[in-house]
Order: sequence, then structure tokens, then C-alpha cells
Amino acid sequence: MKKILRKIANKFGYDFIKINVHSADKAHKISNVKVGNYNILMPGNNPQISLYKYYPTSNTQLARLTEIILKKYSDATMIDVGANVGDTIAVVKTKIEIPIIAIEGDDASFSFLQKNATQFNDIELIQQFLGEEEKEIQVTIDKKGWNNTIIPSNSGEIKMYIKKLDDVLNDKKYSERNLKLLKIDTEGFDTIILRGSKKIIENHKPIIYIEYNGENMKKIGEDGFTTIMQLKEFGYDSIHIYDCINNLIMVTNLSNESIIKQLHSYTQMNGSMIPYFDLCIFHNSDKDVSSTFEESEKKLSQ
Repeated sequence: MKKILRKIANKFGYDFIKINVHSADKAHKISNVKVGNYNILMPGNNPQISLYKYYPTSNTQLARLTEIILKKYSDATMIDVGANVGDTIAVVKTKIEIPIIAIEGDDASFSFLQKNATQFNDIELIQQFLGEEEKEIQVTIDKKGWNNTIIPSNSGEIKMYIKKLDDVLNDKKYSERNLKLLKIDTEGFDTIILRGSKKIIENHKPIIYIEYNGENMKKIGEDGFTTIMQLKEFGYDSIHIYDCINNLIMVTNLSNESIIKQLHSYTQMNGSMIPYFDLCIFHNSDKDVSSTFEESEKKLSQ
């Protein structure tokens, strides 16, 4: 019966997998997870353990994108906001070598990131929570296993100091680099962090790769749609949309506002089958990169 159900699910692009239960008991167990060519240490309740076990090619589209970017910009640097334990870095560096500035605010995640980063070349680690302005905020934590959603609240018991990405990377040693890839995965804070990155976006025109998590955005009262559409003012247009298991759904343009609005509305629905999307957004000066990436991704799916 399991095989029959799995075949039916596969026809529609889904699969049944045994998931890693994110219990507190497992948090104290350290797992050594094979991610690309690297062995990445993770706490036992990190959901990425199951992800890379059953989907070893997870996040490889970001690595393929990086390779294409480097063909045009040989001096490119990648910014990884929400670097977690360094698994995305491992995926990218398995495919191609690129300097990476990895930013992670959470103490536990940053501790694992520091340990795992000893395997990588040309990487700089920064521990900092980010937002759209520099200030101290009160928050509550919505904790699901390893992943935390930070919810700003005046009654929150935890105080957190946040800064803008523009300010964190304001030093010459960063600003003089060619910051051509900005990846953000921060459990709903992604578009908030984008609003704190306006100088970087304006000056460097990076290809933007973010997670669009409607459920988490609802929890924190974030309207991600408005921020995404405002990228048109900075010269962005082409957008590649992936589902949560790395399948390319479509390539469209920010000028097709109704499509982006429909996507946003879907993420706000209770019980939607796709909990989040990955969005890859290109500046008009990188139409060639967008086209090359689109062609290569479509060939893979054939």
C-alpha cells in the first residue's frame, strides 16, 4: 500500500519521507550530515538532517546560479544571511569556490557554523540579527524544533539588538567588494531585511535569493508583497519561483503584478500544500544571467 501511495504522490511531484522529529531530546545529539562534499555537524533536532538524507540535491539550484554569476563576475562575493549551521555554504562550495560573508544571529546556530566553517576557504563569519533599522526590540520566540520564528512584541520577554545589513557591511573591506549574490533565509524576516539593505541593492545590484514564507510573515505582521514589488524601483524585474523542494515553478516578471499577488495570496492560505517558496530576483542589468539560468534549469527538468 505504501508503494502504491508513493507512486501516486510521485506523479504529482510529491513524495513520502520519514521526517526527523524535532524533539528537545534530540537537540543534545550531534549528527554528522553529508552535504555535498562536506560533513556538516548539526544538532539532532535540525530538520535539515532529513532534508539532505532524502533530498541530497537540496539547494543545488543556488550553487548552479552561483556558477553562472561567476562566469560574468569573476570577482563576485556572496552574502549568506541566515547562514544557520553552514549547510548552504557547503552546497555552494561543493559546486564552485566563491568568497562568502556568512551572517547568523542565533547563538546555537552560530556555534555550529563556526565549527563547520573550518572546512571552508574564503569565508567570513558575522554574528548579528538583522532588520530594517538599528534598534533594540522585544520579542517572543515561536520555536519549532530547531527553527525559530522571532516575533516582535511589546510584551516579549527577550530583548534583541538588530542592525541593518547596510550598516553591518558598511566597512570598506565589504563595500569595495563586488557583492553580487544576496541570499536571505530568516524564517519570515527576509523582506524586512531587504528593506535594511537598500544601499547594497542600489550600489551593487545583487541577484537576490530569498525564502518567501507566508505563514511566518503572518505571525510577525509582515507584508512581503509590497517590498518585493518595490524592487522594481531599483531596476529589478525578472523573477524565478521555486517550490519548497527546489522545483522551478515558473519564470515571470515583477511587472506581472497579478501573478506575484496570487503567489502571495497562496502563501497566506491556511493549510497550503507548499509552505514556502524561494524567489530569485534579477536586476535588469543581469537579464543575461537570468536567461542563462532559466535555460539551464529547464534542461535539468526535462
